[in-house]
Amino acid sequence: MHFRHRIGEAGFELILAESIRVNDDVDFDKPQVVFVDTTVQEKNITYPTDAKLHMKIVENCRGIAAKSGVTLRQSYARVVKALNRDIRFNKKQSKAARRKLKCIAGRLVRELDRELPLESLHREQIDLYKRVLSQTKDSKNKVYSLHEPSVCCISKGKEHEKWEFGNKVSVAYNEDGLIVGALSFRNEYDGHTLLPAIEQVVRLNHRPIKIVPCDRGYKGVSQVLGIPVLIPSNGKGCKSEYERKKLKKLFAQRAGIEPINGHLKSDHRMGRNFYKGIFGDNINSMLAAAAFNFKRAMNVLLDYILRWILQLFEQNISIKLQN
Repeated sequence: MHFRHRIGEAGFELILAESIRVNDDVDFDKPQVVFVDTTVQEKNITYPTDAKLHMKIVENCRGIAAKSGVTLRQSYARVVKALNRDIRFNKKQSKAARRKLKCIAGRLVRELDRELPLESLHREQIDLYKRVLSQTKDSKNKVYSLHEPSVCCISKGKEHEKWEFGNKVSVAYNEDGLIVGALSFRNEYDGHTLLPAIEQVVRLNHRPIKIVPCDRGYKGVSQVLGIPVLIPSNGKGCKSEYERKKLKKLFAQRAGIEPINGHLKSDHRMGRNFYKGIFGDNINSMLAAAAFNFKRAMNVLLDYILRWILQLFEQNISIKLQN
């Protein structure tokens, strides 16, 4: 952890830039097509429910009281245990049990708020607990985890996973299949993430960018840094048949970023982020992209070595046959 904080985000960007450099054997003056898409990087938290958060608040309040030397009027140990059973197994009593659990959590938080001194180190935690207890169904900027309060609830329209809890990551790759940018965000509109993403691509890879094809999630953005942004349209307009086929082929190629996102998640640890905080979100996405690029370079090197060994083997066989 100390090493990660010492090198900082700038250091991880250098690692990503190096992974691009070892792969990019193309002429640096040749313009490249950069495809950009966003995906969700899930945080290592349990599926959030109010009951889980309130139960955790009760447990943490007991711990804070023990550390601070505060004697609680009641610990609610047996009561909370019974309520937890009702929430899980008793459908008739579950709603009342959840309501009572929230009431108990509020009592403990208010008691600690009264007893703890103003300069206490636990004041920030108490404020977080108050925020959790005050949030409702329609609240904005909800807290979904006590140890990761910056987690966002993101809906990408997936049938199998309606909500994902983590942060949004913008991934950029070129026509050679090389990831040239990976930047972490919270839950912004995709169009607002495009400018920082392209700025990172320009910063890491000095090749000029010709066009940036995107999906319809970036609707409303026509250009970034003077670079045209192409978004699929409904097919109407004064385009020729050749132009339509060319754009169709380009957008079909853009869809190739989806399996890259899948590999980042399944093979390179972007599917579950174990690093803490927003800093952890930022570095995990860049490390996953760098790992993808380094693995690509290693596969190229392995292919070269295997070809060389096969060539030597064929030469030895031909020499033996001649003898």
